[in-house]
Amino acid sequence: MQPVPSLPSSVDIAIVGGGASGVLLAAQLVRKSSLRIALVERGSQPALGVAYSTRCRGHLLNVRASDMTALVDEPDHFVEWLARDGGSLGRTDFVPRADYGRYLKDLLAQSLKRSDGRLRVVTGDVTAVHDGRDGVGLDIAGQAPLRAHKAVLATGHRPPSADSGAYRGNPWREDAIAGLAPDASVLLIGTSLTMIDVLISLLEHGHKGPIIALSRRGLVPYRHPPAPMPSPTLDTSDLFAGSLSQRMARFRGRVRAGVEWPGLMQLLRPHNNELWHGLDLEQRRRFLRHLRPWWDIHRHRVAPQIGEQIDAARARGQLSIVSGRIEIGRTMDDEVEVTIIRRGSTDREVRSFDRVVDCRGPRNEVDVRVPLHAQLVKDGLLRPDALNQGLDIAEDEALISREGTPSDNLFVLGPPTRGRYTEIVAIPDIRIQAAAIADQLIARLREPSGLVVGPAA
Repeated sequence: MQPVPSLPSSVDIAIVGGGASGVLLAAQLVRKSSLRIALVERGSQPALGVAYSTRCRGHLLNVRASDMTALVDEPDHFVEWLARDGGSLGRTDFVPRADYGRYLKDLLAQSLKRSDGRLRVVTGDVTAVHDGRDGVGLDIAGQAPLRAHKAVLATGHRPPSADSGAYRGNPWREDAIAGLAPDASVLLIGTSLTMIDVLISLLEHGHKGPIIALSRRGLVPYRHPPAPMPSPTLDTSDLFAGSLSQRMARFRGRVRAGVEWPGLMQLLRPHNNELWHGLDLEQRRRFLRHLRPWWDIHRHRVAPQIGEQIDAARARGQLSIVSGRIEIGRTMDDEVEVTIIRRGSTDREVRSFDRVVDCRGPRNEVDVRVPLHAQLVKDGLLRPDALNQGLDIAEDEALISREGTPSDNLFVLGPPTRGRYTEIVAIPDIRIQAAAIADQLIARLREPSGLVVGPAA
């Protein structure tokens, strides 16, 4: 590695990405150390990211408020915020994501105030990251280069595909459904949580036209029970050993014996990554190919009131769930032609829709069309994980180079680590990882660099 050239601005830790993941890490670092931190966010609204920038009040958290604290060591942090700023919402409620966005913005504001200038937000797109013997250099569009002792990539989610006329590849942008007539025909590609978001947005805007949601299996997430349910008292150690087939057989046996599957999933919830790490590479491939869709609809459930809206839309004939595959044909400004091949059939059904929205979910894999990924790949600093789910990282979250060497200076947080932590898209998982990375960075910077690090006042 070559030394990083002297840069006009320097910090101890640079966080690339100012969404939820980056803000959780910054909050931990401010609370636990006196380090100088730069939170670099490409957009104009740090803290919100993809999930919490929504303005649709019908977009609800998929977890009850009691489990949504941003801080591992303050379990009631979010519930206490709700008591002050959440109106009538409480710990058992499924809170609008827009409100959780306000909570994260407040957390960032509190962290900035508490840091007394040690934390600063930098607005700009990081176009290159250079790893050297004595630190990291970041090139930022529209800003002076930044130098840091360590850097953490917390870049979050990318949209499923690109926009083209009436085909919208980014389902999270407000214009994904903008300009539609109330009776317009809509095709949603995918039937999981992203589809539900777009469906709820359409309904909130008074849409009356037909909506088709299509995926290979046509599976839709289940809903949470109306009231919290206690986890069963049960020994689950046998679910952590043996082949994938053996584990599934034991799981089904518990359900047949009378254990309700929501309680069993809840019991396993803190150990999901332990389950994943207990599988070898081929078993992981089998899980992703065959079981992942079934796991997701049980594991990633929706709020009861969301489930009721889905059922009502299906009952009145507005929403149709189709299992099959599609081929995109001509894409025009006001129409998209598609061919639908329903599951179990070879018939080709040619249709046209006023709007098609790609709801297949976020992307986290290495993509050289992303400028930062392209630079890191070119410089040999980055490689995909074995299953191409995200970036390849070591046990300590260090970025692994093309040659298989973990970096001393570059680390990864949140959804881009999906290959190692397949369950790393929700706040309850990311906050644990953020706290662990913060502790590790503080320990690394305390002695080798000669920095003076201690609890923030």
